[in-house]
This record gives sequence, structure tokens and C-alpha cells, in this order.
Amino acid sequence: MLKRYCISSGHGWLLPGAIGILNEVHEARRVVDRVTLELTTRGHEVVVFHDNDSTNVPDNINAIVRAHRATGSRCCDVSVHFNAFDNPQARGVETLYLRDDDEKLASRMSHAIAKAGDMPVRQPQGGATLMGAQRRGNLGFLAQLRSNPTILLEVCFVTSQRDADAYNENFEAICVAIADELEKV
Repeated sequence: MLKRYCISSGHGWLLPGAIGILNEVHEARRVVDRVTLELTTRGHEVVVFHDNDSTNVPDNINAIVRAHRATGSRCCDVSVHFNAFDNPQARGVETLYLRDDDEKLASRMSHAIAKAGDMPVRQPQGGATLMGAQRRGNLGFLAQLRSNPTILLEVCFVTSQRDADAYNENFEAICVAIADELEKV
């Protein structure tokens, strides 16, 4: 059955997000483009958004939300991000969500990415009960898109050498795993 997705890369060309061993905006775009190729090859429709113009965070969030809303009826809204922390030992995969209905999807997505990428799944946070899920009500992307399943992926930590190595070694498998989980929505 044909499904329709809207997938965006987090941050923007002029607001690159986290930079460490990996560059968040470059890698998020890479993941979005590869997952899109995987889903379209399987016969699904994917609308992609990469912000090339915003120069401040509020404009960036509004541009991403506008792009997702403009796609009309769709199966799922996904934004791809990468995590960062001061401690280079911090690692793992988590998926952020807001609606109660999206917690299981967030957890399944984190587990799929972690398994494909040979990385750990992070502990639940923000009131989530399932491993790999983090409930976040203060993020514009999640708070403003509430009519479809909506998740924000944190693929790995750009500040962790172990995560970066695992991500680079398993990039293809990670992208296929993301597509596989999205296809189940």
C-alpha cells in the first residue's frame, strides 16, 4: 500500500546544529536523502525539506513546520537530527515524541537504528516509559505538528567517537532500518 511521508533534516544550511566529530546538518541531509531513496524505491511518496535560507532558530523551526504542513495529508512527519553533549562518553540513539500515541513508534525506531548501527538505546526520558523514547513538549516541530504520527530522530551523538564510527560503518543499514520502521506506520 502506498504511503506518504514528509521528512526534514534538522536545523538548516545556515544554522548547522551540532558540530563535533560529525556535522549534524550534513549528516541529517544525508540520512534524509538515503531514507527517501529507500522509501520511494519501495513505491512510497516522500516529501523532503531541507532549510537552506533561515538565519535564526525561530525562522528555521517555522520553515520546517510550514513545509510539513504544506504537504497535506500524510502518514508520518519525521525530522532527522543528531545529538551532542559535553561529555564525549555520552552515546546512543533516542527518538523524541510528544503525543502519547507516538511513544511506541519512537521506541521502535530507536531500537531499529541502534540494532542496525550497533549502538546503545538511551534510557527513557521526559516521562517516557519505553527505552529509546523521550517525551518533549518544548520543541516546536513536535508541538506544532500533532495530526499525524510525528517523531524527531536523534540518530547518534556527533560528540562521541564510538557513535560516529558506528554510524559511519553502518550508515546504509541505519537508513534501511529507518525506512523499514516508517513503512510499518
